[in-house]
Amino acid sequence: MRVYITNINGLASSAQLAQNMVTDIAVALGYRELGIYRYDITADSPVELSKRLDGIVAGLQQGDVVIFQTPTWNTTSFDERFMDKLRLYRVKIIVFVHDVVPLMFAGNYYLMERTIAYYNKADLIIVPSQEMLDKLREQGLTVKKAIIQKMWDHPTTVPSLPAVFEKRLHFPGSVERFSFVKQWHYDIPLHLYSREDVALPSNVYHHPYMPDEQLLLELSRGGFGLVWMDDHDKDYQKLYCPYKLGAFLAAGIPVFVQRGIANQDLIERNGLGIVVDSLDEVTTIVRDMTEETYQKMVERVRAFNPLLRHGYFARRLLTNAVFEVLCD
Repeated sequence: MRVYITNINGLASSAQLAQNMVTDIAVALGYRELGIYRYDITADSPVELSKRLDGIVAGLQQGDVVIFQTPTWNTTSFDERFMDKLRLYRVKIIVFVHDVVPLMFAGNYYLMERTIAYYNKADLIIVPSQEMLDKLREQGLTVKKAIIQKMWDHPTTVPSLPAVFEKRLHFPGSVERFSFVKQWHYDIPLHLYSREDVALPSNVYHHPYMPDEQLLLELSRGGFGLVWMDDHDKDYQKLYCPYKLGAFLAAGIPVFVQRGIANQDLIERNGLGIVVDSLDEVTTIVRDMTEETYQKMVERVRAFNPLLRHGYFARRLLTNAVFEVLCD
């Protein structure tokens, strides 16, 4: 019996970073990679797509285990066809849900029934949060075995610099997706890390794309990480685990997060940051915070973050998933 894990390539986003990171940890555990490229699926006829999928799964044998990281971002049709191809091999299938496209974007909700249908062909499902599991159950999910992810790791060997108490906020993200940065009117500076170079408010400081190692080093200098979404996305943030949260914590700085975020309990119990209801509240707390309070928060974050920097959340998750799918 061998264990395989799918891995997307050709997608320049945090979605690929997350899948690549999980795959690297899985390979270190002895799992094997099934590489999937992000491409325009309409370029393939049904026969050509079937041949493409045959090439991806050519090494499978009956009794193996496959961890299917989803979505592949090659459309729901691709994910459906890939799942059907896996079932032909009589392998155990673990669906690792990173995002649920019909819940991310209201315009894609019509895909929910089809998405649930291919999830239901799995033997076990990994979901970001209990809230996500409950939501999928409401939509018809029938997979009996489920594991909750809770947190993204951020493996790195980059050292952390001593965090200096600076009244600034850090936010990596797309200006188009997170439009609140374009209305930033607060006196606390917001440092935005984005590939897009557009007109921004005077107190938003744009930084061009940085490799992960450089970004972590820059974040570790001090300030606070901000995990935030626009109002129309707030319901979704209750369901998924934001990848940038792991980056902030791995860098060793405390975070501000919106109340209701899926990781809220873990953040509060471990003193990793502050849960707030508004950006007004964020800026008021930063403005009034003392250096002593800040350094105590940094100390708690850096006592916790070796778990993320060494990938222990994913290691536990991947091992438990294989154990559960093979053991009744």
